[in-house]
Amino acid sequence: MSFGTYARRVRNQDLPYGLRYTSLRCAVERYMPVGHHATWDYITGRAGRVRTDEAALLRALDILETSREAWLAEMAAFALRRTTEKRDRRTVSADEHRYRHGWRWPGPDAHEATHQTVQTLWARRRRLPFPEVPSLVTLDSTVADCVQTYLRRGGALHPDHRDVLRSCLADLRAVRFDYRSPISGAFGYFLRLRKMAELVAHDALPLIRRAWHGDAERIADVFLAARGRMTYLPRLHTEKETRAWIAGVVVARHETWVAELHGQVAGFAALDDRWLEHLYVAPEAQGHGIGSALLAQAGKVRPRLLNLHVFQQNTGARRFYERHGFALVALRDGDDNEENLPDAHYRRPAGAEPAPDSRR
Repeated sequence: MSFGTYARRVRNQDLPYGLRYTSLRCAVERYMPVGHHATWDYITGRAGRVRTDEAALLRALDILETSREAWLAEMAAFALRRTTEKRDRRTVSADEHRYRHGWRWPGPDAHEATHQTVQTLWARRRRLPFPEVPSLVTLDSTVADCVQTYLRRGGALHPDHRDVLRSCLADLRAVRFDYRSPISGAFGYFLRLRKMAELVAHDALPLIRRAWHGDAERIADVFLAARGRMTYLPRLHTEKETRAWIAGVVVARHETWVAELHGQVAGFAALDDRWLEHLYVAPEAQGHGIGSALLAQAGKVRPRLLNLHVFQQNTGARRFYERHGFALVALRDGDDNEENLPDAHYRRPAGAEPAPDSRR
């Protein structure tokens, strides 16, 4: 039977309570984004004693349905975007494929669910003996360090671990074991290690992908929120005009990339020829390395040369670009921008490397 059928059974007060409880377990079998046991542990841990308390049983179902509805909406938008992209002969990156179909919890409580799941998996891992695979000792210890730090920081990945975790995930995905291997438990051990690493990555690292017209509204949200923090800027356009410009110019005419975190667009970068025209991160999403990830993507698609303008008063952004290898070319009086505010021209040539403490 379908998820919906089991959900209706859970809510049907005419059915015996034991059957309704069993129906909830069956619903989890139909939708278990972080695995059956982890999904069950999370929804029941938040809801309460589902075995005997009807209110808790219904709360658990609500938590599960909220996540599933978010996942369905996300996949519907993804399918619509893919229809458009296929006409332009664009393919899905391996990173996005793994993100869409990998271990993660969709929905507004994505971070809470992921953090709890990683805590549970880590506690179980500590009770397991490490299989004697000498070539994988360093990989195991490196991933363990990333996960431990993530847990100690309350679910925040240390900036120094972002690239490390990406590299370790690639190595973990390359690990191959023969099921007839004499190394007892090695296959299962490293599957669990990879699951933890993937959960942390999907919780703390943004997915970078090309924007499409369906992202315009959220890109405008990010732009308006970020610019709203810049109190020195004059208000020249209405919100409606700004949203029309984002949809009709930024997304339609520029090469625009978005950073997606927990299924939502949290930042974007727009390129025109060899110029980075815009790079903004939603205020609530700052501190997750989204700006750095977007700038890295801009460097990949414009490897030879990248220019940008930034307001001179935006000292935080200027420090950010300087840490990422941009050099000041000129200070200008602002005659060339509609705000008439002094700005600065920065340029990063090919081969310029960011400083190791880049954290935006």
